[in-house]
Amino acid sequence: MPVAGMAQDADIAVRNQWFTGSLEASSPALSTAGTLAIEPYLIYKIDTGKYDNQGHRHPGGDGVHQMQSVTVFKYALTNRVSFQALPTFVRVTDGHDPRGSGIADLPLELEYRLKDENGRTGSPSITVSAGVVLPIGRYDHLTTGLDGLGTGTMLAKQGIVVESLFDTKGGHPVRIRLFASVTEALASADVYDLSVYGTTDGFAGHAAPGVSVQVGVAAGYALDQRWVIALDLVRSDMGRSRLTGVDSSGTALRTTGQRASRTILAPALEYNWSARAGLIAGVEVSVAGLNTPSYVAPQIAIALAF
Repeated sequence: MPVAGMAQDADIAVRNQWFTGSLEASSPALSTAGTLAIEPYLIYKIDTGKYDNQGHRHPGGDGVHQMQSVTVFKYALTNRVSFQALPTFVRVTDGHDPRGSGIADLPLELEYRLKDENGRTGSPSITVSAGVVLPIGRYDHLTTGLDGLGTGTMLAKQGIVVESLFDTKGGHPVRIRLFASVTEALASADVYDLSVYGTTDGFAGHAAPGVSVQVGVAAGYALDQRWVIALDLVRSDMGRSRLTGVDSSGTALRTTGQRASRTILAPALEYNWSARAGLIAGVEVSVAGLNTPSYVAPQIAIALAF
């Protein structure tokens, strides 16, 4: 009986806890049909250096700053199926003057909750997702390389999120999320002139990005019902892009890009007004990588559910 009573108290603590974050982890499908969740992010990304092919970091970024507005729209079609869209607007500067701005490629996903956690401590929910990334961002005919915000081709994306809630000593619930996704190109993109694939004016050909894989773990520790400390650890691997075509001199080109990777940490602090409204603020920091920039990205978001 004492063990059963402790388990019941833990379940109540878990059900009554309010969470918003974390900054990076995908969220499970919504559990009530007709629910609309909106979470607008404001992100300021500052390049601080670059990781080379050996994983060594070279400090001293190129002065490029990005202001990103990312909004997560999620609507519950049923008690298990949700639709999600992530429109993104990006403005790029060199630290002084505007250099480029526009809309990035648009991810659209359907999510299906295979298993509910049902408010029981330690019992996981499992959500799988499938979708596409629409190629609406500029990627070729660029004025400057900073204008590139897309891939030029439709991408397929599949993912999974496993979430569990636990109660700890002293009544401080913890939420753990494990998440992973795979993104791959469905076709090649026609590429002309200066592009995100490293081509220059006069080039004409085709290109496709490599397969990308992301895995991560996120944790939220409740200080009380309203305040939560959150932390993400995420690893992203980007496969080799493929490029074929003819440059401005008529020389045929066939190249394969370098593999790239990035590992980031993202600590944050949440404040929740209720189970349906909360604020999260933190910073995303690259801590390791290959052939990618190092950066710091402070960000803030508000989460609302209706």
